[in-house]
Amino acid sequence: MREKSSRWRSVQRAIGMGLAVGCGSASAVTVQLFGVVDASIEYAKGSESVVRMREGQQAASRWGLRGIEDLGGGTKANFLVESGFNIDTGVEFFGNGRLFGRQSWMGLSNETWGEFRLGRQYTPSFYALLRLDPFLLNGMVSPFNLLSATASQGTGQVAYGARFDNAVQYFSPTWGGFSFGAAVAPGEVPGAPRSGTNFGMNVAYEAGNAYAFYSYQGMYTGAATPQVETALTSNHFVGGSYRFKPVEVGVLFSTANSRLPNTRVARHYGVTFNWNVTASDTFKAAALKRQVLGGGERPWSMTIGWDHDLSKRTTAYLRAVYVHNSPGGSVSNNSIAIDPGSGDDARSISVGLRHRF
Repeated sequence: MREKSSRWRSVQRAIGMGLAVGCGSASAVTVQLFGVVDASIEYAKGSESVVRMREGQQAASRWGLRGIEDLGGGTKANFLVESGFNIDTGVEFFGNGRLFGRQSWMGLSNETWGEFRLGRQYTPSFYALLRLDPFLLNGMVSPFNLLSATASQGTGQVAYGARFDNAVQYFSPTWGGFSFGAAVAPGEVPGAPRSGTNFGMNVAYEAGNAYAFYSYQGMYTGAATPQVETALTSNHFVGGSYRFKPVEVGVLFSTANSRLPNTRVARHYGVTFNWNVTASDTFKAAALKRQVLGGGERPWSMTIGWDHDLSKRTTAYLRAVYVHNSPGGSVSNNSIAIDPGSGDDARSISVGLRHRF
């Protein structure tokens, strides 16, 4: 789906309409069913090679419900619940057994004062990065997945997360191209208010052909993490893009570090490329290098892709992924098996079909 500055362009169809009457006026309630089904055939090689059917190489398969009620005066009540699944097996995917593991929130919105949401939802950093990445932070293929790696940084490092549970999030209106968002998610541990608490913010500018942003995400280790103290991991992201029609190029720089002693800092350097070759064809590419300071691992990843729209809802696609590990490293992508400490590289190529409804 499309959220503010994101590029999701899901086409949704309404399945029900209700009417509620209060204070002498009618209030329209709309509930929509939406989703994505995505399947591909892939050859992948890491420490071993495999041919397999995969889902989600262009967009993760999912279904969900969205509801909107017009409360009058420009204010609306909203909710969204979203569940992921594997198209090749039909089993629940991503939510770790949760019914709505992808998203589950409700809120209020108004064009004048913005929007508040409560529940499991994407983070401010996720929204900022999503607008930049041609592969929409797709966990199967995007090089931006290296942002969540923690290898060789130390046990106090908490992986960057795309979602927060228990989150309260605010989205501002847009003023002259500027907007901002903020979220906080308590860890809900009695007697330990910092344990497992997450928070973040973003500031973005988008006008004409230009996009730029800064985002911060802070995460405290939880009570179940085997650490003597609760430590804060901080992630800073800054980036942007410019469109030279029909081509858009972008850059990203980020850092990730923990306050625990003897925990290394990681830096990330990324570039993106998106070319609308024709009205139906798009070539895209992205690369990201992860550098752990002080002698840690330095892997890099690159993905290229081609999308061909068969209709407004259906797209055929090609994806090629490559991950290069430094000696002793074993970072992977796309669930490609790499033996620990082997330094083996990972690569895959896939062709697939995606349908939105």
